[in-house]
Amino acid sequence: MSDAQSIISSLYLPVGKTQLLLPNVSVAEVVSYQKPESSGNKPDYFLGLFSWRGIRIPLISYELANGLEAAQITSNSRVAVINTIGEHQQNLPFFAIVTQGIPRLVKVSSDLNKHAEGTLGKADAAHIRLDGEKAVIPNIEYLESLAYENL
Repeated sequence: MSDAQSIISSLYLPVGKTQLLLPNVSVAEVVSYQKPESSGNKPDYFLGLFSWRGIRIPLISYELANGLEAAQITSNSRVAVINTIGEHQQNLPFFAIVTQGIPRLVKVSSDLNKHAEGTLGKADAAHIRLDGEKAVIPNIEYLESLAYENL
């Protein structure tokens, strides 16, 4: 395999006190934060339904889904619209998570270093270190299932 084939364009998404690392192709779009439509008596991680391109999609707090303290919504907050990949993809092609800033493009090679610092939460697939920076690879299927359960 050539070097060009083993490089994946990815995004660092700032959330709470960490950053998520996702392949660029898994993020449909990042848009300005708008308050979601409340959905009644739902778990705290389910922030409501967010209007995006004429459809309503579930908005999830990664931090609350992971049992962490919610990050404050500020003027820098954004919404990352995520392409779904799990069993509910037919009925839920997208869900969204709140970020605390603008994502940053990063190139990831196959020599990504997983590290064992900290405990993995339910919303985490792995802790990694890339070019000296710590990040979390989120468990997209878990977050997607939370979004689907609360539609």
